[in-house]
Amino acid sequence: MTHNRSRDTAGTVVFIHGFQDTAARWDGVIVRLRAPQWRARAVNLRHVDDAERRGAILEGYRDQVLDVLDGIDPAGQRPVVVVGHSMGAQVGELVATTRPDTTVGLAPIAPIPVAGYPLTPAQAAQFDKTAHDRNAASAAEGRRALLSNDSPPVMRALVGATLATPPVTAIQQLDAWTGGHPQGDQPSPVSAPVLLVGGSEDTFSSAELIRDVVAPRFADVRTAQVPGAGRWPHVEQPAAVAQILDNFLTSLNRPASAATT
Repeated sequence: MTHNRSRDTAGTVVFIHGFQDTAARWDGVIVRLRAPQWRARAVNLRHVDDAERRGAILEGYRDQVLDVLDGIDPAGQRPVVVVGHSMGAQVGELVATTRPDTTVGLAPIAPIPVAGYPLTPAQAAQFDKTAHDRNAASAAEGRRALLSNDSPPVMRALVGATLATPPVTAIQQLDAWTGGHPQGDQPSPVSAPVLLVGGSEDTFSSAELIRDVVAPRFADVRTAQVPGAGRWPHVEQPAAVAQILDNFLTSLNRPASAATT
């Protein structure tokens, strides 16, 4: 299967947020993209009906993204690049798997493994508290612990996203990304080029986790690190992330023999 597309074919870059975040957290990246043949669209994930089956919530989020893509391109002919952060990276792989003929690239940022991220009891208690807590100071403390750049604009953006996520939705998201999806238990079926982006100071989705757990599942994979970024590279260093994505998008428009790996 080939994933090359004509340069004059307008495609969609769809952005998927992570745990207790919103589509607006991608704004700093989107406004800096310099790839005119690609149209950016960020999706706000909504609460889905609970299900006992492992992965059902992530599939519900996947279907919300697919609905957005269908609204943009009802015929399903335009190329798509899927960008997802943290939990959104799990969702992004499911999107790419469901639409293999149009997905030409996948870019997980600070990815959570699709198989899930088991937490220690202390971590589970902290994340559960974060999901329930509506206090701005507590939200700031929790976010700051995972940041490299904790400037006031970054903190306002992330705390605002925390408080905008209802507790019932945050708890559902927590269950979704920690439990993962059965697809993550085996090599990924995604054949399109994959770019794994990490924050240089991220201790959660660390460089080692990306190298040893996430990357080996993909057939065509490359990696990039964002200096001066922790858990949210796209919020902490949006210009650097935009440049990385621009380079990736450019590589997808080259003949296969010219694309770098």
